[in-house]
Order: sequence, then C-alpha cells, then structure tokens
Amino acid sequence: MTHAEKIRAILRRNKPLLMPGVFDALTARIAVQAGFDVIFTSGYSMSATRLATPDFGLMTATEVIDVTQRVCSAEPSTPLIVDADTGYGNALNVIRTVDQLQQAGAAGMFLEDQVWPKKCGHMSGKVVTPIEEYTSKLQAAIDSRGTRDFFIVARTDARAPLGLKEAIKRACRSHEMGADATFIEAPHS
Repeated sequence: MTHAEKIRAILRRNKPLLMPGVFDALTARIAVQAGFDVIFTSGYSMSATRLATPDFGLMTATEVIDVTQRVCSAEPSTPLIVDADTGYGNALNVIRTVDQLQQAGAAGMFLEDQVWPKKCGHMSGKVVTPIEEYTSKLQAAIDSRGTRDFFIVARTDARAPLGLKEAIKRACRSHEMGADATFIEAPHS
C-alpha cells in the first residue's frame, strides 16, 4: 500500500485526520512516536525554525524539499503531506515541485491559491489568484504526478478576501478536477 493509499484508507474511516505540523526530522520522529498516522510539514513552522520569520512566502522550493527529504528519511514508513505553498511559480514550476516532492518521498502536498509572495493563512491582507490561474497550476500538479500515487490537497484562501461562497466554489472546482481533498483556510465556523 502506498503512502497516499494509507491516507485515503484513513479518510474512509469518516473520522478527522489529525496531522501534526512538523518542521524537521526530530519533530517528525516525536509525532510518529506519539502515535500519529500521517504528518504534515507546516509552512509556518518551517519558516519560523529555518528563517526566524513568519510565513510570508520567504521559504524557497529548495528549502522545502530539503526539509521533506530529511523528514522522509527519518520516518520513511509514515506518510508526509508537504505544505508546498503556491507551487513556487507558474504551472511549470508546480510540475517541478511535484516531481521533487515525489523524489524526496512525500506522500502528497497542499497547493494553495494565493498570490506570491503568500502569507500564512491566518494573517490578514491575503490575495488570491484568479481561479483560472489556480486551476492551471492544480491541473499541472494532477497531471505531473503521472502513475505515481501522490495525494493532492487543493487549498483555497479565498474565504477572507472573497467570501465563503467563493471559497466553496473553488473547493468544488478543485474536487471536480481530481484533487484528492480540498481545504478551505480559516473558516469562521
């Protein structure tokens, strides 16, 4: 069973999937020893621990891939979903990001619809891309996973700048396109 299949099997239980945010090999090992079945590299925690800054989009793809490789090496039997921000550029960059995440051992990724440089989802002043630009990047991620099993979470930050109705519309569109899961950032309830 692939890591992505493990994630899908857990989700079929119809219970919340708790994924602690990890930022290095040690926190990954602690999370696994605490009993978590899936772990997640948190963009905010990676930025805070590597750069001593909030999540303002300063992390590069190279730095995120480095963390991914270290976490996957420390805990190769545990699925890791990676916060890949906006994919670090246009659709071509997303293709490269997916390939590098797969090579590093990641089970999947979050891909969000913010304008670059992005901000942490709980910060004010976020701006999202037009839906066409985001769906182009999401389609690139879906297509580039190829025959390799890779869990893609389509994340929208549209709730704050455009409202809940637009966020739901974007999530539904992402699901229709083939995203494995959708995530609406910072709902109020």
